[in-house]
Amino acid sequence: MVDKKRLVGVTRTSFELHSFHGDQWLLVKDGAELRQIEPAAALLVQRNEVDGIRLVRRTDYLDHDFSVTVTILKRLRTGVQEADPLQRANPGRDASWCEKPEDFLGDVQRQVMRGLLAKYLDERRLTPLEILNHELHAKALDQAGTTVQGALQRLASQQVRGTQQSAVGRMKELIALADGVLAGLLKQAKSGPIHPLKPGGFAALAGSLNGGPAEVTAALYRSVAAHLSAAKSWVEKLDLLFQLWEPDLTVREMRILDSIAAEILASPLALKELAGKERNRFELVTNAIDLHAGNLGKGEGEWPAGVRALSLLLAEGVLPRTMAELRTGLLRHLHARLPLRTGSGLRDEMRATAEVLEHLRLHAPALARDEEVLEALALRADRLIQPEAMAEMMATARSLAARIDLVLTLVEEVPGDPPKAKLAPYLRSLISPEDMIRECGNRAEAIRSLSDTARRIHASRLPGAAKRDMLEVLDMAVHDCIRTEILGNGSVNFTDRILMLLRLCSGLPDGRARQLAGDTLTQALRRPEFILNYLERFPGAGERRVAYQKLCDALVESGLVDRALVPKAA
Repeated sequence: MVDKKRLVGVTRTSFELHSFHGDQWLLVKDGAELRQIEPAAALLVQRNEVDGIRLVRRTDYLDHDFSVTVTILKRLRTGVQEADPLQRANPGRDASWCEKPEDFLGDVQRQVMRGLLAKYLDERRLTPLEILNHELHAKALDQAGTTVQGALQRLASQQVRGTQQSAVGRMKELIALADGVLAGLLKQAKSGPIHPLKPGGFAALAGSLNGGPAEVTAALYRSVAAHLSAAKSWVEKLDLLFQLWEPDLTVREMRILDSIAAEILASPLALKELAGKERNRFELVTNAIDLHAGNLGKGEGEWPAGVRALSLLLAEGVLPRTMAELRTGLLRHLHARLPLRTGSGLRDEMRATAEVLEHLRLHAPALARDEEVLEALALRADRLIQPEAMAEMMATARSLAARIDLVLTLVEEVPGDPPKAKLAPYLRSLISPEDMIRECGNRAEAIRSLSDTARRIHASRLPGAAKRDMLEVLDMAVHDCIRTEILGNGSVNFTDRILMLLRLCSGLPDGRARQLAGDTLTQALRRPEFILNYLERFPGAGERRVAYQKLCDALVESGLVDRALVPKAA
């Protein structure tokens, strides 16, 4: 049994207010409770110099020394777009800024390092933490041509934006800091050999080391980095890493495993290796969801022991950094403009987006409730709804009824309210009762088609005003058809008119047409001859009982009359 409280340690939740300026989010205010910063948000959103605001929930993992943020509310000024929806807020200057060599070990700094050196790291199956804690990896990087110089040059240009410092000056500072990191690692190497590690011996090694907390942690990272050096693939590295797992580990050792695992799984190549073969984006997304929930590897004999241990620990929720990294990777996939399924059209892409949401609900309920994940799915769906894509989809339908069905199906499947609102005008342009009746070919039989469309619109989450407008148009058309084609049809006897009304108008949403159908059926049930005339059509007693039962059931299912008025079947 995994002791989650002991391995995760102390957590704390707080809230932040961020403001958007140009292309950057800045931290404005934080508080232990949301109500402490909501008044400031209400004032800030009105200021002309602010392009947007967002309210963020931050969870601090104090013993793991990192935090996870989830945007719970975002408001951008009309016309303003974000280059990166996942951009962190800076506390005044670039969060990756370093003042001393030790700063390279910071979370943001390592994330930036991962991005700048992605090709080098993936080719060698290395993580930033391994380079920053093992002198052999650091020396190899230092000797890799202009790799470091190019990365630091890009970083310097990024960091001096909005400052008075030149990129050249910052470049020189960064080179000196990088040299300091290497010098520190070489000095550590001269102070003593690497402590060897083997599966099941991590806790024992941690307990045997002497020195301050920082020294012991550095020695443990160095030993783990050396232990992982033999791995030729990301899967092998994960296997070696989590063979070190044992129930006696403390939060300090758990933080080491978690930090390195998070950096491994930050690599798309690592996720592809775990998938086992080249897959489309949809499968990569669902695999990332499964891995976050700890589903990968369960009952799979081919997975090595370390990967199965990783899966178990993710399922138990004791790898917070790794889970945060997988969540970020999922969000990046969802925000990407590439299709989930190669070569698919709007209909298939929208269905794939809906399937991702359903997969989340079934396999990762916590992510399915995550505000940012839901927002990313809604934004993805919203981007798909473009005039050209809609026209191409409509062209595949040969009839007005088929086009209405296509758009209504999209409305039902699409996640989030904004894309539903975007679909409303397309649907409204198709709601032409006379065209629908003409296509049906029979005004009386068209009542069912009109009613079914009205029922689906009523059940949808379309915007209120658009929904009311379409329902009123359909309601008026159905009302006129009932009045003229059923009730006013003198060539059909009273009993058949009532039966036709019951057959065609079942399930009508509230409105004048439903009221007319309900009042007419109620009056018929209060006239004994209706039931008698209906049953006279059946010669035998058994047939009459069956017909009577079916009539009673149809009246109840229609929802058009009070159940108390429906006769009790014998």
